[in-house]
Amino acid sequence: MKVINSEEKLNCENLPILAQEKYLKIKSDNYGWFEDDNYILPYFIDKRLIFTRMVFTYGLIAKKDNLTIDEEKKFLNNMVEYVKEHKMCDFIYKAQSNVIFNVCPDGSDCVEWGTYEVDLNDNYEQLLMSFHGKHRNVVRNAIKNGVVIKETNNVEKIYNCIKDTLARQGSIHYPSLDYINKLYQDLNSNILMLEALKDNELQGVAIIIYDNNRAYYMYGGSRVRPFTGSLNLLQYEAMKILQSRGVRVYDFVGARIKYEKGSKYEGLQRFKERFGASLQKGYAFRYIVNPFKFKLFNIISKSYLKLKGYNYIDPIDSIKSVED
Repeated sequence: MKVINSEEKLNCENLPILAQEKYLKIKSDNYGWFEDDNYILPYFIDKRLIFTRMVFTYGLIAKKDNLTIDEEKKFLNNMVEYVKEHKMCDFIYKAQSNVIFNVCPDGSDCVEWGTYEVDLNDNYEQLLMSFHGKHRNVVRNAIKNGVVIKETNNVEKIYNCIKDTLARQGSIHYPSLDYINKLYQDLNSNILMLEALKDNELQGVAIIIYDNNRAYYMYGGSRVRPFTGSLNLLQYEAMKILQSRGVRVYDFVGARIKYEKGSKYEGLQRFKERFGASLQKGYAFRYIVNPFKFKLFNIISKSYLKLKGYNYIDPIDSIKSVED
């Protein structure tokens, strides 16, 4: 195994957009790719205070056909050993929500994880007919009542809507204005920003990153009480636009396999599933290289966010608490 870092570069034009350099360098100045004869795995390293965490932006990218689970396991185990030997980070954090592994490395904290995918190979009407009846009805209602979906370059408007939405949900983990600006500027040909309007009033927004094959619904937001069906129509119009650009799969980005009944995750995943989406299942994992620093990181994070009125829990621990 070898690591190709940001100084060496990798010829990544044919890689998925979330594995390409132009995406990775938006996330961090310290990024790269693990590589062997079978796979490529993109990562970036985030440094906060004295802590360094590694995050994967895409799953294993196979370089050959018919690779086995055992070969995936071997790659991930070798990757972990390389990270430890070269002291690349204090801990490997849960990967981005779009990432699903078929197996976890030995010694990791492993949880079930998935994502909902919509096949965009059907024509527009067939696509609509694949939706749950309630989704179809509210989409048609939104169209009938003059809801309009438009592409936009108003980054600040998009940011404010996403920020306000996540703040209402009790989350502090919303993208910064600077980050969304970088996405729009650096991924200009690979990003779709949409707004839903009713009587020129904003109902909701979406940020979607895409390549020639796959689109990822990365961020979304809405007003407190959006017009009925406006957010459903936003997703439908996004799928139609992407379909016209040759994209074959629409990824809703992340789904918890197990969750508390009645929780927000239940509603979110029902919303995604009713677009005729299929649930792809796999795993997410965390690997702690330096237990002391990982524990200290969690203590500091919890204390800092508690002062701001938020409760922090590591995402893997949050999932494990439901599984237990």
